[in-house]
Parts: sequence; structure tokens; C-alpha cells
Amino acid sequence: MSNTAERVNIVDTQVLSHDWYLLKKITFDYHRNNGEWQRQTREVYDRGNGAAILLFNREQRTVVLTRQFRLPVFVNGHDGLLIEVAAGLLEGAAPEQRIRDEAEEETGYRLHDVKKLFESHTSAGSLSYTVNIFVSYIHTAS
Repeated sequence: MSNTAERVNIVDTQVLSHDWYLLKKITFDYHRNNGEWQRQTREVYDRGNGAAILLFNREQRTVVLTRQFRLPVFVNGHDGLLIEVAAGLLEGAAPEQRIRDEAEEETGYRLHDVKKLFESHTSAGSLSYTVNIFVSYIHTAS
């Protein structure tokens, strides 16, 4: 079996929570390389997909970052304030448009040229989240 879809059979899906985002418990059979089928259960947290952007000033050789409070980091024993690139959830918008809006909202920069670099899957063992990664070159007078 070379097609991944042929190797996975979803047996059951249960919604555990649909408060902030969607948390599901999924039971599935997976066809292993040795030919055996193995039943597994995983919890999958679905919060939608997102976009992130690195704003780079070539003249000054600097980047623009934000500082935001993140509760999960706080409850994990840290102060909860993270230094991050501008980012946000897509919420139905196209990735490039959403990241333009987020960058302006979070940093004040109105972007002209935005280039998509790649897509990444963060914490892929438990999140269904795909983040679209962009870069934009900015000028001090933007």
C-alpha cells in the first residue's frame, strides 16, 4: 500500500469538547509496514489553520516581532509573555489576505509585497493545524 489513505481506516470519532475549538477522540486502524493492522486512538485538537509572517527590514537588518500573553505557556510554569512573529487564524480568509490584515493589526505595517515560503504543521501529533509561512520586506517609513 503506497497511498496513505489506503492505510488508514477511521473506526470512530467522538467530540470531547467544542468550547474554544474542537477536540475529538479518533479511533482508527493503521496498516503497518509489516502488513498488520493496528488499532490506535488519538485526541486531535482542531483550531483551524493559520498564517504567520516574518517582517524583515533589509536596510537595518532587523525583524519586527510582537509580544503577546499565551495562557498555555503561563500554566506550564513560564511568565506567558512570548515574543512572536505576527500571526493569526485564517477564519475563512485566504492565507495571504489574512496575514496582511494580521500584520497591520499587530505591528502597524501595511504590507506591499508578501511572499509565501512554505506550509508547516506544528505539534502534528495532536493538532490538525497548518500554518502558512510568509515573509515581507519592510522599510522604516512603512
